[in-house]
Amino acid sequence: MVSATAQGAADQAKIGVVRHVAGDAAAALPDPSLEVAKLVLQPGGAYEERFAFVPSETCPTSGGSPTTGGSTGGGEPSPDPSPSQDASAGGGTDTGGTSGTTTQLVTEEGTADGSVLVGYTGETGSPSASATVANACAGTVYYTGVLAAS
Repeated sequence: MVSATAQGAADQAKIGVVRHVAGDAAAALPDPSLEVAKLVLQPGGAYEERFAFVPSETCPTSGGSPTTGGSTGGGEPSPDPSPSQDASAGGGTDTGGTSGTTTQLVTEEGTADGSVLVGYTGETGSPSASATVANACAGTVYYTGVLAAS
């Protein structure tokens, strides 16, 4: 099971978790046809489940006047999030890239600190894992099903 929890300035009401399907905004995730319905692991074997975070807007600023440029938020999600770390047999997760909005708008007081904690819990008795997506306040976590490890 995959979950997402808002931290800091992130807004839980603006964070979604959905299963990856062909043609969605998480185009960098493996094609869903590569998922396996059932996988029996041999001792020392591994599997992967990947995720990508696609932001829908930037974190809010804490006030002040802008000092450098960047995205002012509220853009469309990028069709090209890029996972950067493989999961492992321990029920690990894959950290998704946050491409989709540009550098945060910097103010004299700064951008509010927000992140999304993506959690993975395997079947009963399996270990759980989590990864933090930094500088994320609103968006969608797309996740795959079980993939045979490569």
